[in-house]
Amino acid sequence: MRIDAQLKAGDEQQAQNELDHLARYGLIRREDNNGQVKDGSKYLYSKDSNVRAHRKMIVKFADNPKLAAAIPTKRRPAVKVSNVKTVTVRALKKLKRLNVLYLTANPDEQNSLRIDAEVRQVQEAVRGSKLRDNIELLYRPAADLDSLVDGLNDYAPGIVHFSGHGYSGGLAVDHAKVTRPKRRILTFEHLGKAFAAVDTPPRVVVLNACESAGAEKALLPLVSAIIVMRDSVSDIAATALATRFYAAIAAGQSLKSAFKQGVLAVEHASINEADIPQLITAPGVNSATFYLV
Repeated sequence: MRIDAQLKAGDEQQAQNELDHLARYGLIRREDNNGQVKDGSKYLYSKDSNVRAHRKMIVKFADNPKLAAAIPTKRRPAVKVSNVKTVTVRALKKLKRLNVLYLTANPDEQNSLRIDAEVRQVQEAVRGSKLRDNIELLYRPAADLDSLVDGLNDYAPGIVHFSGHGYSGGLAVDHAKVTRPKRRILTFEHLGKAFAAVDTPPRVVVLNACESAGAEKALLPLVSAIIVMRDSVSDIAATALATRFYAAIAAGQSLKSAFKQGVLAVEHASINEADIPQLITAPGVNSATFYLV
């Protein structure tokens, strides 16, 4: 469309304004002349095929502004959401607090374990969780019986975790001296007596050590649940279990779901060891409704 040269100056300007208005709102197309028409026009105007196809609807809404205002848009959705609850850091902090006493011992130089890597991965998993402010990992390396009892007294942990070597009758703890590492055996019986010697024993005990299933008899009357190993377990499987288990706990999952996620991680990392971890609960405890945070 070209402006008729016969229009008067006032009419010409009015027509130009109307064309610019239509072009501004995408109702017609405007492009630079670039010499396509040799009449001195700066712009060329043409109909828009999309507008032509929806002309009736456009006119309908143009004649009824209220109807147009009710049309859903990206910024104004059709469904109005009400009563949305915003989760704040303050609200999260009001949830349960969980202290995890994370004991490790690696006194066997000939069969050294990568426990430091396990702890690091667990720390990173918790740090990246939504409930990270509600969980504190109390890491105690080169642990012995004193480390356990002091931790129970000082923090009343909800979970006591031990990573290291284990045997059918107990755990290989450190001799707690600066000299060459040497192991000492902490029997499951003494482990249970330590829990019985405090006013608030842990709710869950995780023994991420070989052959730790023998702890059931000594511990289960004192705590709600234990996670143990039926047989020998590799560094890879032990680390996968611990990392995924605590990531799930820190995400607000139940004990049952957290354990299942840990076993899934073991199966993915070392398929032959998926049956080694075992969750055992005390009578009357339902792990599916058991939450630590």
